[in-house]
Amino acid sequence: MPGILVVDDSTEQLHHLERILAAEGYRVLHAHNAADALAAVRAEVPDAVISDIHMPGMDGLELVAALREEVPSVPVLVMTEFGSEELAVRALKAGASNYLPKRNLERDVLEVLDELLSVASSQAQQAVFLGRMTSVEHEFVIENNPDLVGPVVSHVESMMRQMRQFEDSERMQVGVAVHEAVVNAIVHGNLEISSELKNGDWDEYHATVERRGHEDPYQRRRVTITVRATREPMLMVRVKDEGRGYNPTKVCDPTEGCNIDKGSGRGLLLIRTFFDTVTHSSGGNEITMVKRRPMKEAIER
Repeated sequence: MPGILVVDDSTEQLHHLERILAAEGYRVLHAHNAADALAAVRAEVPDAVISDIHMPGMDGLELVAALREEVPSVPVLVMTEFGSEELAVRALKAGASNYLPKRNLERDVLEVLDELLSVASSQAQQAVFLGRMTSVEHEFVIENNPDLVGPVVSHVESMMRQMRQFEDSERMQVGVAVHEAVVNAIVHGNLEISSELKNGDWDEYHATVERRGHEDPYQRRRVTITVRATREPMLMVRVKDEGRGYNPTKVCDPTEGCNIDKGSGRGLLLIRTFFDTVTHSSGGNEITMVKRRPMKEAIER
């Protein structure tokens, strides 16, 4: 069973999260501070790390940076409090794979963790270098089936490995961003499901995704993913849906305090953080993401 290291100076929070994870079959490891977390990782490499940002001594940001050096292939999910939005962005740039507001922990942690473990597993399974190509470009057309998103992400990561692009932790981040882009294209683009529904009744949201996946005109629509990778390094991912389009400037900014507990906008924040340039088509149904520089180099510039 997957081992998850939970890092939080609050014993109550640790036990609460342990109950949630243990109920789903996860094996939970504990650490009350960053120093103990690093010691735990050196003793046993976990499958994922969930860490608070605010801790005494070495804080969550420093821990994320240290984990990136120690175990770059292990995904790190940071937990944020209301008002710590800027820290969440800094944690992503330091190497975290995703973030989650504590107020949404019970609702979202299992889904986000499952996504991270899926991405990490795809990296481990395809770690062998596959050739000496200087560039590669693939295009896929997929139905509105969320189960197809994982294989798409796995293939994008495989292309990055073939081109020897970036470090494990950054390939993980790219995988998370591509996952968000394709899910957005399916759910918000082709199925025309609003962010407000996702922020509301979770069961109704999933039921609507399932229902519209079998209704016209939604079920006839497709998502086209174009991926080009070179040794420069350069990675371009373009995701296009067949929905009505939207205005990305009207998506709420998740770094604003009033929006931190909402799911809407978080995907775009991850995409814009993990890629160097992000552009949208005039019709609002196509996003093009380009990454050229390692995250460390991008921050220094």
